[in-house]
Amino acid sequence: MSSPQDLSILFRRWGLVSKAIDALGEVRSVDAALEVLRAQTRRIALADGVCVVRRIGDTVLYVGEDAIAPMWTGQHFSIEQCVSGRAMVERQVILIPDIATDPRVPHNAYLSTFVASMAMVPLGSGEPFAALGLYWARRQPIEPAALTLVETLTRSANATFERLAITGAAA
Repeated sequence: MSSPQDLSILFRRWGLVSKAIDALGEVRSVDAALEVLRAQTRRIALADGVCVVRRIGDTVLYVGEDAIAPMWTGQHFSIEQCVSGRAMVERQVILIPDIATDPRVPHNAYLSTFVASMAMVPLGSGEPFAALGLYWARRQPIEPAALTLVETLTRSANATFERLAITGAAA
């Protein structure tokens, strides 16, 4: 059974998801929606870092982050050689509780970072056009509540992206 403190923390996190979903309902561009995700997801997931990655052809561009230390904002990587690209190509969430033991991780790219475990969530219905990365400084299993909260938020974001595509909103 969860303690009252655990339940209080979870309740606050669901409140943050609710506020983020409300904010997504107000945005008028894809970039604004991605900014809502970047700004809110770290606290929701209790992560040490969050990044937003955009797909550009056969590459990805790290367009924003909120983390305890700098990561890769402004850098391009081959879509086939990074976890964010794999999540988009494979159209599935990737969970990596220990980056040191996972062959999908380009270890040289992580040497100068705090990252020990991560989750990567593709964004966009159908063909993903972006990904949301979550990072933790400890090697650990990804907390089920964190994954549930983030998946709830990204489903709402995907609905926002569809609405923006239908209305022809600018990126």
